[in-house]
Amino acid sequence: MKTLISAILLLASTLGAAAQTAPTFTLNCQDGSWSSYKQLKNFCETRDLAFDAPTGQALTVEGGPNGGITVHGWDGPNVRVRAKVQSWGASEATAQATVRRLVIGTADNTLRATDPANERDWSVSYEIFVPRQTALVLNTVNGGISLDNVQSDIRFQAVNGGVTLANLGGQVSGQTVNGGLTIDLAGRQWSGKGLDVKTTNGGIRWKLPQDYSARFFTSTDIGSIHTDLPVTKTGMLHREVETSLGQGGAPVRAVTTNGGISVTQGRN
Repeated sequence: MKTLISAILLLASTLGAAAQTAPTFTLNCQDGSWSSYKQLKNFCETRDLAFDAPTGQALTVEGGPNGGITVHGWDGPNVRVRAKVQSWGASEATAQATVRRLVIGTADNTLRATDPANERDWSVSYEIFVPRQTALVLNTVNGGISLDNVQSDIRFQAVNGGVTLANLGGQVSGQTVNGGLTIDLAGRQWSGKGLDVKTTNGGIRWKLPQDYSARFFTSTDIGSIHTDLPVTKTGMLHREVETSLGQGGAPVRAVTTNGGISVTQGRN
């Protein structure tokens, strides 16, 4: 009897711990649907899946023709995913049929949605929780990218979409063509090899702790810079800031071709 009771208590404890550490998804079908296109009918559903984090290689996430990617670092042992799958068409039945035939797979450590009919009237957005040291490769066409609380080798590329980076470390590099960059640094210094990101058409918003240490560089070819840091180079159009913050350290770099830059300090 004691053995049975002990087993029940152990199971309850395990389930309780799992419930406490399970991530909370915010992605849903109520926000950001295609309902604003009044002439089209929309169908949306969410799908949740979990799988082991890759070992020795990156997790690649392909955003497909339409859809954004949000990645959070967490202390769990595996990768948890919520996919928001939606389509639009002349009727709800048509949109629903499109959604139901889409396949979301994880072959070769790549999270990807595919359509056997090779149509493009659909979107899949992802909210993903990964162990904090998971290497990542993220690609979107029409959709933004958001990353927080990850410290690893990260590469990203977006065509039409903004990028938000918060509390990251490791070696982070990437670009967006049409979209702004929001960079929120945390702690006292960058932990890892550094940050190197850029946008072609979009502004840059930096948020820096007051006592942050790094080799800091930011520039714009066409745009203004709003900062208390010294602007070290000013041309007819080009402006840049290059300075050593605090005790120096790893390089943090973000540049834009067409867009203004703001640098805000004071938050630890």
